[in-house]
Amino acid sequence: MPFPLDREKTQKLTEELENVIAAHLGWFKQFSRLVACGVGIEEFQACDDAYLKSPFGQWYYRDSPHPLTGHPPFQDMAEIQQALHAHAREVVDGLRAGRRPSVEQHDACVDLALKLNNKLRHLQLDVIGDLLTTDPLTGCYSRRGMINRLQAEQERAQRIERPCSLCLIDFDHFKRINDQYGHPAGDTVLKQGMRFVGGVLRKYDMVFRYGGEEFLLCLPATPADDAAQVIERIRSGLEKMPIMLPGRHRLHVTASFGIAEVADGQPVEDSIARADTALLTAKHNGRNRVEIWRGD
Repeated sequence: MPFPLDREKTQKLTEELENVIAAHLGWFKQFSRLVACGVGIEEFQACDDAYLKSPFGQWYYRDSPHPLTGHPPFQDMAEIQQALHAHAREVVDGLRAGRRPSVEQHDACVDLALKLNNKLRHLQLDVIGDLLTTDPLTGCYSRRGMINRLQAEQERAQRIERPCSLCLIDFDHFKRINDQYGHPAGDTVLKQGMRFVGGVLRKYDMVFRYGGEEFLLCLPATPADDAAQVIERIRSGLEKMPIMLPGRHRLHVTASFGIAEVADGQPVEDSIARADTALLTAKHNGRNRVEIWRGD
């Protein structure tokens, strides 16, 4: 999830996954009791669409769009769960006909149930990881794990032979906003401003809170000149957008931007430093502008 869910939704999702894991284990306990003790065979659902009616199925196949739909580990679970229910149906049909399941049938069900549980646990850990690396104010990624993510994009850029660009954003005269309107107003500027930025970017672009009122954007497969066009849309849109402060006051803000491509074979910290140099140039040249690092 390159641009993470807001913190409240992420927290809710971790709790949801915990409930689904418990419900899945409850289903498997019921199935194991049936196989071992013959208890509950009449009540156990083993029809063709039982995988939809199980607790996991009701969660996974719900009508509303799921926030994890685009996450590959989430997608992988459908095949595992459907295979689990197909094997369980075979076992239950045999029991109802008076046949004990074979070792192979039993082991297939156990292996698939455990595999699904492991997938759910790993997915939960991924979501918790996003929660731990998310800035609670803006919903952007924090600096925790930032370098690893940028290094992965650097390696990807080398594989696909298309550059990745970084952009540092700094809200102009932010101290003045805090001094004049108070820190809650400053927080509002950052939240609403970065919500706007996130709405302009692509799903696979990443936004990190670099520190204070500075944010770092990572635009994969985007040369610096192409990135500048995107950033210019952000700059002009941010300038025009009214920030709604507490007390129904409106405030217009601007920001300065520095862009640099991620260099091959060099530490990503060097590329961040080049974006910072471009940002300093934007500030020196009057703020509320976009500058690209072109070299020494």
